[in-house]
Amino acid sequence: MHKFRVKLLCLTAIALFGAILPASAILGVEDNDDAGLSINQSVPAVFPSGLLMQGIHSGKVRLVVSVDAEGRLVDHLVVAYTNEAFVASAVRAVEGWTYEPARVRGRLHASRVELLFDFKSDLNATVLNSDSNFLQDLFGVKYVFKPSLLRDLDHIPTPVHVVTPSIPEGVLAPGTERIVTVEFYIDQEGKVRVPSVSREKAGDRLAAVAVSAVEQWLFEPPLCKGRPVLVLAQQEFRFVAKPKIK
Repeated sequence: MHKFRVKLLCLTAIALFGAILPASAILGVEDNDDAGLSINQSVPAVFPSGLLMQGIHSGKVRLVVSVDAEGRLVDHLVVAYTNEAFVASAVRAVEGWTYEPARVRGRLHASRVELLFDFKSDLNATVLNSDSNFLQDLFGVKYVFKPSLLRDLDHIPTPVHVVTPSIPEGVLAPGTERIVTVEFYIDQEGKVRVPSVSREKAGDRLAAVAVSAVEQWLFEPPLCKGRPVLVLAQQEFRFVAKPKIK
């Protein structure tokens, strides 16, 4: 048995997780070291030349990439940009790159990473892992598109389809409990995108079932002043194992 309720956590001060993983260890490797997702940036993100005629010489795009344990790109989501004209170049690059999955305790894992594309007119875009400075940049730069916070919405998004995670047999000792927090985006159509847990939870079977459940959820489109928006949210699960009956 477990207890949870759909109560999205308001991210007024988001605690980003660093290397964020969808908790689905699949493949084993021989060594025991840890390593983050490795990206071969074989396709450059080229500055759109037409912007120079408009007097635009720089721009930024923030994009979330989700890669499975075999190194395949499974999802990508544009979460912020200073000018929409930069988006196509960033997306084209991400779709053309190859990926080597992250390793946690010697096992290959699916992973999610926030990328910042920093475009300059005289160079191809510099691409940075932006997990560490996500909030500072996201709310300090004049992005014309960025995620909304739950507190800014007309109302908290209503779930229209919820899948309940179950406790795998033998994971929790009788009478014990554990809390798992899943972070995810809800897009303008109400779909859950790139759900994940902290790196420390990678390989945790409860984290895996929580993420698997959340990625199947569906919400009414999040609205801000009547307009559908992208929103960043968290859901906390409290798993409770029944005590033994004496």
